[in-house]
Amino acid sequence: MQFSAGKIFTNSFGYAPAKCADKTIQPNRFSLYTLILLTLLCCAPISAQNSSVTLSKRASLIPKSCEAVVPASIEDPIDIPALVKEAYCKGAGDMLTEYTYVMTSTGRSIDKKGKTKEETTTYEVFIPMLKNGTRGKGILVITSRNGVAVPAEELEKARQEAGKRLEKDEERNAIEKSSAPETAPDVKGMLPLGMYTKTTSNHSSYGKSGSAALAIHTFLNTCELTLVRREQHEGRETLIFSFTPRPGAQFANNEKYIAKLAGEIWIDAQDRVVTRLVGRPTLTAGNARPDQPSPTAVPTAGETPPAVYMEMMRLPQGIWLPRMIRINGADYQKLFDGITSDSISTFSNYVRFSTEIKDVQINSNVKP
Repeated sequence: MQFSAGKIFTNSFGYAPAKCADKTIQPNRFSLYTLILLTLLCCAPISAQNSSVTLSKRASLIPKSCEAVVPASIEDPIDIPALVKEAYCKGAGDMLTEYTYVMTSTGRSIDKKGKTKEETTTYEVFIPMLKNGTRGKGILVITSRNGVAVPAEELEKARQEAGKRLEKDEERNAIEKSSAPETAPDVKGMLPLGMYTKTTSNHSSYGKSGSAALAIHTFLNTCELTLVRREQHEGRETLIFSFTPRPGAQFANNEKYIAKLAGEIWIDAQDRVVTRLVGRPTLTAGNARPDQPSPTAVPTAGETPPAVYMEMMRLPQGIWLPRMIRINGADYQKLFDGITSDSISTFSNYVRFSTEIKDVQINSNVKP
């Protein structure tokens, strides 16, 4: 599974608070990389079946999608087109470039005899500091495989290598040419509050290949939304919409499955960020299972899971980042383009870093 974010980026996770620190390297001081690596010694791992993370930092403070956007009215009747435009903007940030985190990737497949195979990998993900208008790749350190922790010596060696790679990547980024700003410095608009990701699941074997992509922005661009209800979720008012693909909507090859879906999109009433997306094939699509619940229902215990699922979480700083992302080709093997496995990525232990290290205290007794 590949995660990309530039125009956007990256899974269920818990935030691990930590003191922010600077990257000014002085005698007898830890570098930023050492600090991050030590900070995450107590964190859970993140997953991966050949996972990769690509991120980019915007060249403009105000993204093009946020230019001239104003708050939508959510009083009945809701101005849905304006709200969709605002929700699109609110998730167009690049905040993930400022965090390290833990990602757990789980892959599940079902063979022709109905036997299920599942593999889980947990990673620590480190992001090199990027200057505005540039792109970079996250560095992934495997901390466990199928619930078995990586041996301490092997993990320590991998973390040291990650620190070296971070330094080299930042040196390259420092001389990279920045892209042109999307908007003028004085443009009026709205600031994003979160970062939606674009997740791609790829498969290739015996000369055949397939791909499926999941991005909230695509659903907002191509689907009609209808208000279903309002409810409280984790103490916050949430607007819940059903969605159906707009007739005539055009999709990329690895997103054509969306034309066969129906489901729900949840939007936080205060921050106007999409907090959840759940989709299943409609009964007329030919990919639905007879035992599945309504396409617009959130699954409960014992029900067939959705075909696609994405959930965001709100950090204490008010920033929204991914909690869980799922592309389920195992239960819907005819829905996606050659994808017949279930890929789930969960994110946790988000730790924000700043550009300098000062007054940092390291607990040398912390154990992995």
